[in-house]
Amino acid sequence: MADSGTAGAQRRAWLSAALLSVALLVMPVLVWLLLPRPGPVMPARREPAAALLPPPQPELTAPREVEAPPAPPPPPAPPREVTAASVGPVRGVVLDPEGHPSAGAMVSCREPPGASASADGEGRFELPAEADGCTATAAQPPYGDAEPTRVAAGRDNVLRLLAAGSIVGEVVDPSGRPVEAYLLAIESFTPAGSGANSNVNGRARKVSDPGGAFRWDALAPGRYVLTASSAGRPPARSRPVDVEAGRAAQRVRIVLAQGATLRGRVVDAASRAPVVEAQVELDSATSSGANAISLALTDGNGDYELEGVPASGPFSVRVRHQQYMAKIVSGLDARGAQSTRVDVELRQLDDGGAREELTGIGAMLSLSSGRVIIAGVVDGGPAASAGLMAGDVIARIDGRPTTELELADCIQRLRGPAGTVVTVGVEREGRTLDVTIRRDVVVR
Repeated sequence: MADSGTAGAQRRAWLSAALLSVALLVMPVLVWLLLPRPGPVMPARREPAAALLPPPQPELTAPREVEAPPAPPPPPAPPREVTAASVGPVRGVVLDPEGHPSAGAMVSCREPPGASASADGEGRFELPAEADGCTATAAQPPYGDAEPTRVAAGRDNVLRLLAAGSIVGEVVDPSGRPVEAYLLAIESFTPAGSGANSNVNGRARKVSDPGGAFRWDALAPGRYVLTASSAGRPPARSRPVDVEAGRAAQRVRIVLAQGATLRGRVVDAASRAPVVEAQVELDSATSSGANAISLALTDGNGDYELEGVPASGPFSVRVRHQQYMAKIVSGLDARGAQSTRVDVELRQLDDGGAREELTGIGAMLSLSSGRVIIAGVVDGGPAASAGLMAGDVIARIDGRPTTELELADCIQRLRGPAGTVVTVGVEREGRTLDVTIRRDVVVR
């Protein structure tokens, strides 16, 4: 009995354990079925890294012929040349320093040369179409030239004249006493700024004043050198004088010293007979050509007496007669004496032959922008033989810069007795070369 009870108890224990196991299995299912179910939660989608993406595969297409790249477009057509007919005339007005129209002013182009016009009664001008874009200026005494201005067609161009200035001064002798009557002249003029060069060189006037005073008005702005001369007193120069627009340059003094007397006789070179009524006068005493020294005439014996030649320094005289070649006698110097003498032989003229003889280097000089230029050389003369030519710039003479000399000084220094030498510094193509030249007789 005890064994059967024990067996029953064991069966009940196994049954209880089995039921408990089933309950444990069934309970979750019942809970899952009875409770509400949430929507599904989707994990976030991640794109693969670009580096991990497989390379794109080329599209497989049928092979095709490779075409040449398209030709580049043609270059644009060159700009059409602007012709005179397409731009029309160049118009404008010229005004005086006060802003009023300047009737009669002359307008001219520096480039191209030759284009010019005169302003009408209202100061207006018209240049041809070819002047479009040129640099123009205007001139009308007594004003200073208008500053160069670029003018163009299609606009109202304005050129304004500069106000005039004055020079006030006196002429005295070496002791300071006034010279009451004299000839005053403009020896040289350099315009202010870049204005065109007014043609004033050589302009002269007679002055008579008990105090020797003068006033020269209506001068264009720029730098002036004046000369004065009177009977028995050779030309003398002022210092450089700067004239400003609308102002008067004051206290300009010119000292006139007493000159020397040149005496001599003029004869026929072949017969030695006196030449009567030959004219003897100073030559190139000033760059302007103005001087108050009267010429002398030879008498019946061929004798002459010229008063008022420079007492010191080189000078030249020109001797001429209608039946003879003119002769320039150069390299003369009174050396501070009251008188000096020179006899002259003249050669008779030949039909169609040369008309003048002189001693020097045989070069003609001119001024250009303040520089001494060789304008020409005499064929076969010393300058030509030394290789000098037209257009050369003379920078110095015997070591003296020509910028310190007036043109007349340069001429006198290049002239001189035959057989003497002069050293000339010549500029050509940016180079300067000193050339020693032996003076000789030059016939032209």
